[in-house]
Amino acid sequence: MLKLFRRFRKRLLTNNKFSKYLLYAVGEVILVVLGILVALQVNNWNEDRKERRFEQKMLWELHTSIQNNIQYLDRAIDENKKARQSSQLILSYLESSQTYHDSLDFHFSKALFWFHPSLTNDAYESLKSYGLHLISNDSIRKKLGDIYEWTFLERFSDRQEEYFNGTVAPLLVNWFDSYKFSGSMKPLDYEQLRESPAYKHILRTMISNRTEQINLHELGRQSRLTLTRMIEEELDSME
Repeated sequence: MLKLFRRFRKRLLTNNKFSKYLLYAVGEVILVVLGILVALQVNNWNEDRKERRFEQKMLWELHTSIQNNIQYLDRAIDENKKARQSSQLILSYLESSQTYHDSLDFHFSKALFWFHPSLTNDAYESLKSYGLHLISNDSIRKKLGDIYEWTFLERFSDRQEEYFNGTVAPLLVNWFDSYKFSGSMKPLDYEQLRESPAYKHILRTMISNRTEQINLHELGRQSRLTLTRMIEEELDSME
């Protein structure tokens, strides 16, 4: 092809057809420019396709991670509801002057229990390292920030730890033969425990904290379900 162009250009110059040569030269420049533009467009298209494939990969990883976190939240909701029920049962026994039964020992322990799920953020942190701009859907990008940059759950858990270690744990030695995170706890003196305003205050606080924690986990679960549906719709549109 290049040899053909050179022969044609040489023939025009030899025959003193300068005006036609200029026209040919302009045409040749235009062809070169068009070739460069086509090459750039093809390169851009290839880069866009690579980014699109990478975006799909990241969305699938996020989807899997979010699904796992929903399972952790489901467990947290279930466990904290059980803890709240135990607190309510013990408080009901104490306030209604019902007599002690060793079946309560399990609930004495469970009433002091709470479950904070270890939610994984690896997929989101990996995406952040590459750049959130790789997610082309603005709504998904915003929803990711709303979920993963929201740290109130962690702060609430820290507050619960501080309350338990600073207020509750030092008093348990006066009321129970031992403290067990799971299992059963036997009161040293049930009648004394029944008359203790401090213990009842702790139970009410535990009920309040579990209720707030359950509500937060349910909100987190719902927002993640919404995000998974958004991701699934986006992935379907990429097919």
